[in-house]
Amino acid sequence: MSPKPDYECAVIGGGPAGSVCATLLAQAGHSVALFERASFPRFHVGESLVPAVNLTLERLGLLEEMDRRGFTQKHGVQFFAPDGTPSKPFYFREVEDPRMHKTWQVLRSEFDQMLVENAMSKGVDVSMDTSVVDVLESDGVIGGVRIRRIDESEEDVRARVVIDSSGQQATLARRFGRREHIDELSNTAIFAHYHDVKRDEGIDAGSTLVYRVDERSWFWFIPLRDAVSIGLVTPARDILRFGRDRGEIFEAAIDRCPALRERLEFAKRATEVMVARDYSYRTTVDGGKGWALIGDALGFIDPVYSTGLLLAVVSADVAAKEVTCRLHGDGVPDLTNYSADYQVGFEQFLNLVRAFYSDDFRFGELSKDPDCRQGLVDLLTGVVGTAEADKVSEIIRGFFDDRVACE
Repeated sequence: MSPKPDYECAVIGGGPAGSVCATLLAQAGHSVALFERASFPRFHVGESLVPAVNLTLERLGLLEEMDRRGFTQKHGVQFFAPDGTPSKPFYFREVEDPRMHKTWQVLRSEFDQMLVENAMSKGVDVSMDTSVVDVLESDGVIGGVRIRRIDESEEDVRARVVIDSSGQQATLARRFGRREHIDELSNTAIFAHYHDVKRDEGIDAGSTLVYRVDERSWFWFIPLRDAVSIGLVTPARDILRFGRDRGEIFEAAIDRCPALRERLEFAKRATEVMVARDYSYRTTVDGGKGWALIGDALGFIDPVYSTGLLLAVVSADVAAKEVTCRLHGDGVPDLTNYSADYQVGFEQFLNLVRAFYSDDFRFGELSKDPDCRQGLVDLLTGVVGTAEADKVSEIIRGFFDDRVACE
């Protein structure tokens, strides 16, 4: 007979996916433990939300808190060609649901800590500075985790379900599956925060701006409360064409983007120049007997459309619902293929990203069709499954199918 579990659910990792999933499970009446190896607050890149996240924030009871904390309101997205020519802005107010007419740009150190504190307030047993060093496995069934606390003491914690939200560390994914890199999206991000940057005014003041440098490279421009986050995304294989070190690469790329350079005329860098791998990938499995993957442990897509936090939250939401359903039975909860709904959205966003990097796909031409423009706005808002979003996805999929047929 198996030992009685200490918790119904154990969550590895306290980033947004882990905190959101743990909170939703606790709100559903489950006993939940969350283990995070770091101390919060801590710096993290990935600072832009899309409005579909609002629906989950509402369920967590955090919508009013977002404005109370003074996070920058984000009403849209705008793209700039390499010569600085701007696209027509995409405003979230163009979607039907008024709950998604705006969202926020967030300082991740504060946002992530807010989510963890909210989890604690909802009854999640949170342990910071606590690493998961192993999982408890018997005959292919996961029954808990082995943790190591900051004083180096170790302890086995038993749970009916273990949810891996350990990010790119991917504790369980490395054990049971393999990660498939999306080769054409093997990029590197170089980024920093700046003060005294020229911002837009009015409703555009908090919009994400995307500046193309060339066909494969671009900058993000994310206005935060006290600074602006600026980051270069470029293929890892030829990053040295800009320079020899991160600072030189960053400045050289900015010099190739006059429209962005103009905004930085009087700016002062507020942080060091940082580097992050920006490889897109997905895992070959999403769960199994007594376990599931969520967030970056499950997959990650290039950040051009700010889908990182969206996919993290969606996977957490889907997992929480599926875990709750499976915990009602007496047997081992089997989470194999739990993420089918998530995978539909992942595939649509992946095709949209691939189209962005294609040198012969024209979003300007596509958006001349009113339905297609609406579909693009839906996808940029994080909404999948509308007729217009499906139409855009089908056109993009057909474009790549035709290209493959011609090769």
